[in-house]
Amino acid sequence: MSNISGRIRFNNPRLLILITPFILLAPVWLTGKALYWGTPSTQFVPWWWQAFEILRSGQFPLWNPNLGMGAPLLANYQSGLLYPPNWVYLLLAAVGGLPLMAWGQSLLVATHLAWAGWGMARLVRRLGLPVLSQTIGGLAFGLSGYLVARAHFLSITSTVAWMPWILLGAYDLVHGPNRRHLYKFALLLALQWLAGHAQTAWYTALFTVAWLLFWIWQSSQFAWPKLRRLLPWLVGTGLLAFALAAVQLLPTAEYLLQSSRAAQVDPQLAFAYSFWPWRFVTLLAPNFFGSPAVGNFWGFGNYWEDALYVGLLPLALALSTLVILRRAGKETALKQFLIISILSSFLLALGSRTPIFPFLYSYIPTFDLFQAPTRFTLIAIFCLPLLAAFAASHWQRPQGSALYWSRLAVAAALAFLLAALWAGQLVPSRIPATFVSSTAVLGVLALGLSLLNLRAPESNQLPSQAWQAGVALFLALDLLWAGWGLNPSVELDFYASSFDASFSSNQKFTASDSRLYMPRAVENQQKFERFFRFDTFSVHGSETQIRAIQLPNSNLLDGVASANNFDPLLTARYQNWIDALEAAPEQGQASMLARMSVGLIENVDPESNLVTFTQVAYLPRVRWLPCAYIVSTPDTALNLVSVGDLSPDETVVEIPDSPVDEICIADNPQPARLTWIESSPNKLRIAVEAPSSGWLILSDAYYPGWQAEIDGQQVEIYPAESLFRAVQLPSGNYVLEMDYRPLSFRIGIVLSFLALTAIVFLWRTSEHETI
Repeated sequence: MSNISGRIRFNNPRLLILITPFILLAPVWLTGKALYWGTPSTQFVPWWWQAFEILRSGQFPLWNPNLGMGAPLLANYQSGLLYPPNWVYLLLAAVGGLPLMAWGQSLLVATHLAWAGWGMARLVRRLGLPVLSQTIGGLAFGLSGYLVARAHFLSITSTVAWMPWILLGAYDLVHGPNRRHLYKFALLLALQWLAGHAQTAWYTALFTVAWLLFWIWQSSQFAWPKLRRLLPWLVGTGLLAFALAAVQLLPTAEYLLQSSRAAQVDPQLAFAYSFWPWRFVTLLAPNFFGSPAVGNFWGFGNYWEDALYVGLLPLALALSTLVILRRAGKETALKQFLIISILSSFLLALGSRTPIFPFLYSYIPTFDLFQAPTRFTLIAIFCLPLLAAFAASHWQRPQGSALYWSRLAVAAALAFLLAALWAGQLVPSRIPATFVSSTAVLGVLALGLSLLNLRAPESNQLPSQAWQAGVALFLALDLLWAGWGLNPSVELDFYASSFDASFSSNQKFTASDSRLYMPRAVENQQKFERFFRFDTFSVHGSETQIRAIQLPNSNLLDGVASANNFDPLLTARYQNWIDALEAAPEQGQASMLARMSVGLIENVDPESNLVTFTQVAYLPRVRWLPCAYIVSTPDTALNLVSVGDLSPDETVVEIPDSPVDEICIADNPQPARLTWIESSPNKLRIAVEAPSSGWLILSDAYYPGWQAEIDGQQVEIYPAESLFRAVQLPSGNYVLEMDYRPLSFRIGIVLSFLALTAIVFLWRTSEHETI
């Protein structure tokens, strides 16, 4: 058997696991460009740049004042601000500003792809399989279509990368349990939970539980006693991991409870991106329905959500395990477990296309928290390379009838290739071009695989280094071809902080003290029909216009305050307000926009794509009113505002169980003078000169954690007009202070610090201590 040492030699094919991701992303990082398509330019880079700007100002990035009407920043889980590898972005920003930060994305993506592949290789090695198996498993997982096609969704890539390491840690817990294994497992869980994608982390957790139960059952004839002995330790490890990540998880949990997802995801959203069954064909030919990298994708939905490809060679090896499954051996049970897991994940991924997922959505907790059931294919994409790794360890040159069929396979692959080329020449109008090209490539790969099979080692021989290198190189080239171009780049000028947002109309956008608003229809049209279409990565016009039109959330790159917010989590109050705004009559829309301090409304001509900013009258961000109508629910307040009957001098404040329906604090009110002293993300200071008492209305989002004080005395903040903040003001001259100090973050810091301290101490005192 081949050497399975953990040492890396330069002639070791496992090196391809580490090198190939950087080759795949070389057109980005090596040429001095940056990722931009989709979420990099509209979510991740803007979030990180905003965080950097807030840190540079001397505050912690807890609150983002420039999106929506203000929103949590650190509690926004997908931003991953507390995920240690993401701190590289802050370092790059400090050295080279926004462009260098953006350039670093591709390197961190490649690093996580390599880390995912290397984790799979280490798991395969731990299972006792040789170097070739490790290489095949690592390449097939790390460069799988699931990871590469989603690499622009940076939090998914980061979270998936920890999956094989977590399963390796779980395996070690069962087969050599000691306390250091527990602490390492807790650290691995915490790192994945900090990486920023809850859905991926939850699917990993579900599979890890099944994985643990399988190995406990396999490791001893006394499975139940062993489970009872391990269970308290496993629960304790999970709690320790939670405590380590509490500084992120507690603020995020608070945000979730305030969001429209607090109860469940809307069924229409939850069932969106159910796996399209025809995409099973792409297990063999990834571009059978085209590719946005080429600009000819025409399949259902989008390309990346249903991406399955792990390479033709791993797929063939995985399928070969079905043939030898009947053979007795210690691997049989594991193969059966992996096959069941694959079938189960595909069944769940079909989502609304079967009655199973809708049933689980309706009756089983957590299934109603996420969208895109197709992401359950993650489990299949993990298990297929592992099955392939087992098959590779038994790969031998065919003999007897197998040799006959193998030679026939060479001829069939050649005939397949020629038939595809012939069909493309003679009947191009009847057969989609993507069928022809992908089938031709499949023929080439099948031919190469058949030839490698004929050169496999004899049953009494070890595989030669040359043959192993050929197999690894064949798989690496296959996966590079499949993933090439799936992560388009842009020149770094796109991210230049001094960007000049000018247009063909010679209009130039200039930020004012008001907010910008882009109507939902305009945002969707620009986002999904012009810049980020699903059929092609080519944009209509220049990529730089993504920033020029301040497409949410790219406005953060220019420090522009936008009433829009492109965020997976939105507070229920904000979501309901925007829904009501879009549905309100003209008078109601004008009133609501004014109360949002929206001074610029953006529109785009769908034919010419000419951008215009229309100035509208708006109410100041902070205003004083003598009276307020009192209601008990946010829905009542929103209904009153959206019809447009309230005058600018009227407001609605939400006070549950109030005995009165109006509070006028002064009989003869006189206007107060309000002067901004400080307006920073986490702190607001307003000088008040009030001859009489009244109400202060701040057109910033009402959210737990904001506290108000007058002369050191805490005063209550009420929800105003269903979305904003209101404070009762006494007469006099003083300074009103508002600070964002969320209790969830403070408790999280304490828990995370204590947990980390405990692990450091216990690690040093628990060497080889069994459990």
